[in-house]
Amino acid sequence: MAVRCHRIAEVDPKLERQGNAMMSNSNLLHKSGTVRLWSIARSLRVRKDSTAQSLKTVAVSMLIMIVNLLTGILTARYLGPAGKGESSALLLWPTFLANLFRLGLPSALLFNMRRHPDDSAPLYTTALMICLGFGGFALTIGVLGVPHALSSSSEQMIVYAQWFMLCAPILLMEATNNAALQARGEFLLFNRLRTLPHLGALIGLAVLLLAGKLTPLSAALAYSFTTIPVTLWLTSRLLSIYRLSIKRFKHSFGMIFRYARSSSAADVLSSLSVYMDQLIVVALLRPADLGLYLVALSLSRVINVVHSSLVMVLFPKAAGLENKEAIELVKRIFRISLSMTMLAAIPMMLLGTVVLNVLYGEQYTAAVSVYRILVLEAVIGGSTLILAQSFMSLGKPGYQSTLQAVGIGVGMVLMVILVPRFGLISAGIALLTGSLIRLLLGLVFYKKVLHTPIPQLWMRWEDVRWLYSRFASVPTQQPDINDKE
Repeated sequence: MAVRCHRIAEVDPKLERQGNAMMSNSNLLHKSGTVRLWSIARSLRVRKDSTAQSLKTVAVSMLIMIVNLLTGILTARYLGPAGKGESSALLLWPTFLANLFRLGLPSALLFNMRRHPDDSAPLYTTALMICLGFGGFALTIGVLGVPHALSSSSEQMIVYAQWFMLCAPILLMEATNNAALQARGEFLLFNRLRTLPHLGALIGLAVLLLAGKLTPLSAALAYSFTTIPVTLWLTSRLLSIYRLSIKRFKHSFGMIFRYARSSSAADVLSSLSVYMDQLIVVALLRPADLGLYLVALSLSRVINVVHSSLVMVLFPKAAGLENKEAIELVKRIFRISLSMTMLAAIPMMLLGTVVLNVLYGEQYTAAVSVYRILVLEAVIGGSTLILAQSFMSLGKPGYQSTLQAVGIGVGMVLMVILVPRFGLISAGIALLTGSLIRLLLGLVFYKKVLHTPIPQLWMRWEDVRWLYSRFASVPTQQPDINDKE
């Protein structure tokens, strides 16, 4: 028995050599794959194609999302739901009115600078002058309207809110400058400048917290003041490039006006879709309810980082393509984004109670029900935003406006009726209903207006191959399999 066991344990030298060779090839393949991935990652830093720009923009948006989560956690934990609501109310009106008074200007500037690059100088100068005029209107309306909108707040809070309206023109300038950077293809600078205000707000809040000076007013100041120096510097840089060209003002104004006339409704409706729920909550419920709602809303919007990043790069890219190519590109991105974000939404909804408790504290777990509804709404609403880029890039923004109007109209009516009776959860249900109607109407428009088949809702295997090819379409140095270690 001992001899037989010894023979069984012996290894055939030929088999041993084959096994060593297989292990060597496996290690080599592993190394080759690692080198390939490292080469792809390294190449993304220098590539300037749309895929690389999309990935970089998504990465920056994820960084901004993380920073905003940290700032939200700081203010929510140390100010409580009521203090969080008061701080947000101070910033709500200048932000809302600045977005409302865009009136299609950034989209018109981006579209025309991409289509007519030789006219970039007069186009930017004209857009900046229009922007300052719109900013003045927003400031005036805000100062006069805030006392009525915040009638339930203290007189001191109303005065503070009026002073914060000075931020409205700055925010409009920021939007105009960002459109110019996107049109110029300067996504690296665009992404860097996007992060600075958010990082500045985080640093400011941390300093206030350590100094024991964190209040609703000081928190709002930390959020707003960091945008001013970045916006003024970028405006100065763009003016140094374009030299304040006003020779073709009338021609440039006409180009901007023609596009903005159609897309202005989309901007107004987009602003309403983003802020109407907060405006209704702050008007009909307590500040503490606004604090709970904003925590649920901001956490649910984490998933929108994919949608917003893709739109930032997709619209400039699609605007330069032929109609059929632009539509097919948007449809493919729509399928990919909807599938990926839906898969991410499932664990987010299941772990809602745990996440709210860990990040924000036990006092915010009351918002878990509306949070889950808002996560699903974020997936559907963000995917519909991508789907609508076909109309925007083909110079048909009116259909995007129709989608927004129908969805917002339904949402606003439902919120006004349901929120006073059923509280926060009805706000989420109203938003979800409006987004579902927008998505269904958008699919109908593809068939009736663009005369193209309705895009499929789920990602196909060819989309996976396309995504991989776009991600990995870079030359990389392959290791020589004959090289010795």
